[in-house]
Amino acid sequence: MHLKLGSLLAAAISIAVVQNASAADLPTKGPIYKAPPAPVFDWTGFYLGGYVGVAASQSRSLDPIGSQFGDGTLQHTGYGFTGGGTIGYNWQLGNALFGNKWVVGLEGDIGYFDASHRAVDWNDPDLAYNAKTSWLATVRGRIGWADGPNFGYVTGGYAALNLKDVNADPTTGIEASSNQTRSGWAIGTGTETMLGGGWSAKAESLYVDVGRGDTLANPSNVFIIQTDKHRYQTQRFGLNYSFGAKTGPLPQTNWNGFYAGVTAGTTLSSVSGTGDDLTVARNGEIGNNAAGFLIGGQAGYNWMLGPRAVVGLEGDFSYFSSKQSNLNFFNSSTITDVDASWIGTLRGRLGYSTGPALLYVTGGAAWVNVTDTFNWGTVVVSKQTLDGWTIGGGIETVFSGNWTMKSEYLFVDAGHGDLLVDPTGGAISMNHKFHLFRTSLVYRFSGNPLSGL
Repeated sequence: MHLKLGSLLAAAISIAVVQNASAADLPTKGPIYKAPPAPVFDWTGFYLGGYVGVAASQSRSLDPIGSQFGDGTLQHTGYGFTGGGTIGYNWQLGNALFGNKWVVGLEGDIGYFDASHRAVDWNDPDLAYNAKTSWLATVRGRIGWADGPNFGYVTGGYAALNLKDVNADPTTGIEASSNQTRSGWAIGTGTETMLGGGWSAKAESLYVDVGRGDTLANPSNVFIIQTDKHRYQTQRFGLNYSFGAKTGPLPQTNWNGFYAGVTAGTTLSSVSGTGDDLTVARNGEIGNNAAGFLIGGQAGYNWMLGPRAVVGLEGDFSYFSSKQSNLNFFNSSTITDVDASWIGTLRGRLGYSTGPALLYVTGGAAWVNVTDTFNWGTVVVSKQTLDGWTIGGGIETVFSGNWTMKSEYLFVDAGHGDLLVDPTGGAISMNHKFHLFRTSLVYRFSGNPLSGL
């Protein structure tokens, strides 16, 4: 019995030794490594923020009766500062185009809004008019797509604007006015990019329409006017802080090198004509606030001065559709016409790279080709290319591969045109200012901008 147990034990030990030796001859498997998880960018959550920007007026007043002063109008060409606060909530949904994510949201804002411009009628010093604004509030939906840390969207909804329409007699100081809050609608587009730590930056343009105002009769100047169009455009740059959004490591972008692309957008002119009515020796103003569009091309070069600082030089040339005629309110035989046909700029850029986006300011020289027409009974025309200056800012975001997109605002001051003198008794000079709201698609020739520094 003991001999049998010993034999079995010896056999088991022999088998184990053979198996271990065979195992030692097999190749050794290395450790299994898993790829790190992709960065998480989730826009869902409640946020607060603030903004600053530019407000521009595209309003118009007329005689609502039409029997006393004909079809002439008073066009408001004011622009100024806006700034305020924002509150909202985003929900990030499923996939959209090219693997991007849909984002929907609800946003409200309120802030100071100054697009006022008091002017005296060109032909009658007894009429001063204004559509004075003080604050703007909106409640809007947002919908768009998020390419990781970048979010492009369209927005629209309710708008409320506090304004004061004025029909004043400067010679007596007597004023007829209507101070009220008007309701209407707002629509626009924007770009927002994550900065890390819950912060994001955005550039947003809005078009606002709050309809017609009250009829104002001033017994002192005997004029009856009504602002039948209260329309405004605004460009805002803001910072938001989200209490729920998730930000992964932001990809570093190489902005160095040459680029070229196409640009398109909307325009608003803030043109006004001043001069003498030589018949009665009076000074005043005729406004012209045409809305239009532009489309063209651009090219530039960027230099990175470090991981964050970027400087560049950029030029662009665009077809410029901005044409409108205006019949003077008091004397509708007086007609001014401004037709801007093309615009070009050459600007420097100074930017801060967040990684996936470039926040920048820009400024430089501008050239605008305009045709000014004055008709006091004889048509007088001046066609010329005006040189001036421009300033603005925007956000450029990585779209896909070597492609980037820009959301940009430019203010252009091209100065006064020629003095147009009608031999029968009038003279006027148009002062040309323009607001450009542009989106650009850009291709970079220096390799994939996400390839590192």
